[in-house]
Amino acid sequence: MKPVNHDKTSDQAAPHVHIVSYKDHASTFIGLILLTIMTVTVSVFGADLYTLTVLTALAIASGKAVVVALYFMHLKYDPKIYRAMLGVVLILFIVFAVLTLVDYLIRN
Repeated sequence: MKPVNHDKTSDQAAPHVHIVSYKDHASTFIGLILLTIMTVTVSVFGADLYTLTVLTALAIASGKAVVVALYFMHLKYDPKIYRAMLGVVLILFIVFAVLTLVDYLIRN
């Protein structure tokens, strides 16, 4: 009979470790910088967009949130159910943003 190993340092109890390359970190950094530049451009030069300025800024901010969630919160490497939950939250956010925009446009 094989003895049972109750040691917490065994391979079965060890968490799955993933190593993120410098290329991934650099591309994430560049992506976030580009999205920030887009946000500043819309806020400074987006006076012609009127109501769509807010919607555009929210869309860019949502994109930044997805990048942060995927790479810095490691959702890219976690089970797919976590990404599905993030997708549901984003869909609900879009629905409520559109409903708010429609309500704003109808009242004015």
